[in-house]
Amino acid sequence: MSAQLPREALAASEWVLTSTEAEETQLYWRLGALHAERTAETVNRELLLYRDIDGQRGSASAYLAGDASDGERVKTALTAASLALNPPYRLPQGPASYSALELGAAHMPDREQLVAWQAAVREEIERSGAKASHLELFAGRHTTRVEASNERRHAWQSDHFLLDLVVSAGEGDESTEFRLMRASRLLDGLLPAAVLERALQAVRDRKGAKLPPTGRMPVVLPASELATLLRAVDVHTNGQFVVTGMLQKKVGDALIESEGDPITIAGDATLPYAVASAPTDSSTVPARRLELLDRGVIRNMHSDAQFAAYLGVEPTGPLGSLVWTPGSTSAADLFGDGPVLEVLAFSANMPDPMTGAFAAEIKMGYLHQGGARIPVAQGSVTGNVFEALRNCRLSRETEEHEGYFGPSQVRFEQLQVAGE
Repeated sequence: MSAQLPREALAASEWVLTSTEAEETQLYWRLGALHAERTAETVNRELLLYRDIDGQRGSASAYLAGDASDGERVKTALTAASLALNPPYRLPQGPASYSALELGAAHMPDREQLVAWQAAVREEIERSGAKASHLELFAGRHTTRVEASNERRHAWQSDHFLLDLVVSAGEGDESTEFRLMRASRLLDGLLPAAVLERALQAVRDRKGAKLPPTGRMPVVLPASELATLLRAVDVHTNGQFVVTGMLQKKVGDALIESEGDPITIAGDATLPYAVASAPTDSSTVPARRLELLDRGVIRNMHSDAQFAAYLGVEPTGPLGSLVWTPGSTSAADLFGDGPVLEVLAFSANMPDPMTGAFAAEIKMGYLHQGGARIPVAQGSVTGNVFEALRNCRLSRETEEHEGYFGPSQVRFEQLQVAGE
C-alpha cells in the first residue's frame, strides 16, 4: 500500500493512483488589448478503486485532497464500487516497459514569450486587412505520475496549448468573422501558417458567400472535420461494444467494403508531440501502435484491461491518435471540373458514432465548378460515415489535428448537399 493513500484503501482489491501537478497560464485579448490573465498551480490526485465481492468486480474513483476527509471519500467510492459489479478481471500483472514520449519542448514558454507569440499572430492577421477580435491562449505543463497496486509505476511530463481565435473583417452590418479552435503540445505548432491563411481567406470571402446548390455531389472535407467523422471508426473497433452486444462486427470482418482508396487506419498513442499521445492508460497498460483497419477489414479491437479480459485478448493501452494512411492524389487534383463542394469548416459536426449518420451546417466552403472557386456558406451536408468511406479519394498531403493524423483532405464521391 502506498504511503500516500488513506488506510481505508486497504479494503480495495486493487487500485491505481494518478497524480497530476500542473502549472498553467491563461491569457485573453480582445481587439489586441489584454483583458484577463490567470496563472495557477494545481494538484489533482485520482484514486481508482476496484472491489471484488462474491466473484464479481466493481470500480469507482475518489479524488484525494490530502486532508482528513480523504478517508470518507475513499469509503464512499468503495460503497459505489460495490453497487456496480461486473464479471471478474484484474489489472495487468508483472513489470511493464513504458516509452519515453516527446510530449513537449525542453523549456516551457514564459509569459513574455506567450505575449510575443500573440503579437506576431495579430500582426500577421492585421497585415492581411483583418483583425483578431478575440484571442485566448492557454499554456500548461503537466507532470503526471501513475502508481498501482500491481507495483507498476511511471511518470512523465507533457505540455498543453489551446487557442481560441476569432478573425474578423469589416464593420457593422458589413462585418464577417471566422473562428479557429486549436490544440497542440508545442506553441510553434499551435497555428500553422497554412491554417491561418485558410482562416484569413475565409473571412475575406465570407461576405460574398452564397448558398451551395442542392443535390448529391462530391464533397471534399478537411482534416479538422475528418477527425470528427472518424470517431465512428473508434467506436466500431472498441472491444467494449462487442462485449456489451452493441456491435456485431468482429476481428476479420469488413467494416468498410472500399470501392475507392483503401481505408487503412491505426491507433497510435506514441506519436511525438501528438495531443492524444500518452505512455499509459488508466489501468497501467503501456502505449503502442495498433492496426485497427487494413483496407477496411478489422484487424484489432482496442480494449482496456476489463474488456480485454472478457474478450480473452491482451489489453491494448490508450488509443491515441487515429492515423489514416494517405493516398497518392495531390489535394489540388481532388476537385476536377466540378461541381465539387469543398468544406473548409462545419458550424457543428456531431455524427452518430453507432449508425454513422451525420448532418452538418456549412460554416464556410467553396464550390468548384468550371475552373471557378465560388465561396459558399450555410446550407448543409448529410450522409453516413461508413457509406461515404466506401468510395473516397485521399490526398497524399497529410495534416495533424487533435486526435487525428492523415490525409489533409478527402473527397467523398456522393454526399447530399442542401442549399439553394
